[in-house]
Amino acid sequence: MKKRKKLNHGKKDWGMVKKIGLVVLFLVVICGISFAAVMFVRGLNEKIVESQLNDEDWLADNVKISKDSSLGKNIYSVSKPDAVEIFDMVYQEVVQDKLDVLLEDEYTFEDPLMIYNPYGTNTLGLNIYFSTDEVAKVRYTIHVDDEDIEDFSRTLSNGEDDNVTTNHQYQLIGFIAGEENEVKLELLDRDGEEIATKEFTVDLSNVSVNAQEKLDVEDGESKEELTNGLYAMLGNDSDAQDYLALYDNDGILRMETEIIGYRAHRILFKDNKMYYSVSQTRIAEVNPLGQVTDIYRTGHYYLHHDYVFDDDGNLIVLANNTEKDTEEDCIIKIDLDTKAVTEVIDFEDMFQSYVDTCELDTTGSRDEGEDGLDWLHINSIVWLDGDVLLSSRETSSIIRVNNIEDDPELVYILSNDEFWKDTEFSDYVYEQKGDFKIHAGQHSLNYEETDEDGVYYITFFDNNYGRSNSQPDFDYSTVGIDNHNAFKGDKSYYYVYRVDENEETFELVDSFDVTYSGIVSSVQPMSNGNVVVDSGTAGVFAEYDEDHNLIRQYTAKLNKYMVYRVFKYTFNDFWFD
Repeated sequence: MKKRKKLNHGKKDWGMVKKIGLVVLFLVVICGISFAAVMFVRGLNEKIVESQLNDEDWLADNVKISKDSSLGKNIYSVSKPDAVEIFDMVYQEVVQDKLDVLLEDEYTFEDPLMIYNPYGTNTLGLNIYFSTDEVAKVRYTIHVDDEDIEDFSRTLSNGEDDNVTTNHQYQLIGFIAGEENEVKLELLDRDGEEIATKEFTVDLSNVSVNAQEKLDVEDGESKEELTNGLYAMLGNDSDAQDYLALYDNDGILRMETEIIGYRAHRILFKDNKMYYSVSQTRIAEVNPLGQVTDIYRTGHYYLHHDYVFDDDGNLIVLANNTEKDTEEDCIIKIDLDTKAVTEVIDFEDMFQSYVDTCELDTTGSRDEGEDGLDWLHINSIVWLDGDVLLSSRETSSIIRVNNIEDDPELVYILSNDEFWKDTEFSDYVYEQKGDFKIHAGQHSLNYEETDEDGVYYITFFDNNYGRSNSQPDFDYSTVGIDNHNAFKGDKSYYYVYRVDENEETFELVDSFDVTYSGIVSSVQPMSNGNVVVDSGTAGVFAEYDEDHNLIRQYTAKLNKYMVYRVFKYTFNDFWFD
């Protein structure tokens, strides 16, 4: 038994004690009232601020466009309260209204209007506006005083025929953070002959970025040329600010867009706009000047992993339905005209008998943010005129479903037949033709048709990862998969299957080893035969020639644990001619 502390029975002045007690009580009451008042006012202020952030008049008073001498001569910049969100249409409209006022004046090639990152979508961008008497096009070159950084030079696109116009409005990308960037503008006639030049400096010495400014680069044995374009790093998961970053062929950061969170999964292009996800619930539409021209929301669904356009120009999005207990098993459609969100298909309905055999993973080894039953985990979609090809990581299956919007029909499953054994779906598994290691945990499907009906090629990243959280008793080693750790394994693969729907077979017709990545990752066949491959959990991406010899490899410092995907885009007819 614990000893009790003895009470002090010494003599006390009880009158004095009562007086002190009353004073203390009074002070407590006063402090309590004051604290409550402070909290009330603080809460009121927070509500006022929140309402102000969506108030056009308040934003108009607090968002400024003014000359910023720290950036260079006659260069403007936008200032705004930190709490203002750039992926908000009210904010974008306010910036555009202020820009329109500036554009009421006349600007020439010799004295253009220049604004650094006006819409907030490119920390390494400068917008430039001017008019010319005769139609012309523009080429620009960015140079910094660093022998390890090559000049960045492009001819600009303006959406007109041959990209010649008298009304010039461009976003220049490719600047280097922390450097004085020397810019040369060349005004060219329709034939590309020089008319005039202008040189000026953009000082980004005080500009910092979130992304790594220079990747570690290693050349391979191949002497083939890299494809033209910029590598889009789509998700270097971060505890701080999330971003989309573009790198040139030397691994130099040339553009960065700060996004709200989660990650951008790919960039889509349509009608001179580009589309990319900026959070789990928003996809941004951005024009070549960097202006956010629309935001598409996913309703009560969370975007997951991939999205494409259908034949009518609607967004088809892989998604979680947050109102049910399973996840990563739905496809939704977002109408770009009405912004209506509709559920195209819930695969739980199609595969209910299989779902009933799955277990909710409670081991703590799941992907970040997951809490429902992740039984399918769709991570890639290819749209085929109303039909779809899907990659299911959790079942290590490539699945084709036809007539997805009208009368969905399961056509086949490419997988090891052991995985679907003793289920009603075993008859849908195509025959594996030839002796090869089956894929497991695959990502990033690409489709190539042939001249023969029902015969085509599917290219993808074979993670070679043998783990299913919802089927923990399935032993992947029985089908030749020995890697069970998402981050440590021997190797992954570039895989190409030839699928024959007539014979109901699939066979491996091309492959090569790549750096191991148990989860995420991507493969992108290029038009010249080169291949861009990202091994996500290793933070390594590379470009290979058509014979699969390494041309160049890039290694990023991981913020947390992955570089989600890397795709290469030319941005021709968007930014560049």
